Amino acid sequence: MESKLFQWLKGNKRKLVPQKTIPQKGAVDAFNVRLVEGLFEPAESAEVLLSLLNYKIKFHTVQSLNLKETQNSDPEQSQKRIEALKKAKQEVTELVVKARNKGQKLEIHSTVEIVLR
Repeated sequence: MESKLFQWLKGNKRKLVPQKTIPQKGAVDAFNVRLVEGLFEPAESAEVLLSLLNYKIKFHTVQSLNLKETQNSDPEQSQKRIEALKKAKQEVTELVVKARNKGQKLEIHSTVEIVLR
């Protein structure tokens, strides 16, 4: 089952992607997004970080289920990623609780690098 986003993208390819000149040999199209940046109270940190981790866990869970249903393939990579994300979620939770108990804030820097290949 294809997601609505991908269906939308397929139908809007020409509208979405402005035509660019072809990059020179060796040049790479890349873009950085500052996803999270700043000093946060523990509750704010938990909301931002745990929401992101929960979304990624959900994404990989759905991807794993789709692989099992449609391709009869082994979703081992998604399962490993889910376990790593669950571990990270536990560690973030412990860090947020520690900061709250000590009356500290959390400084978070998160940049996503996107590279066309």
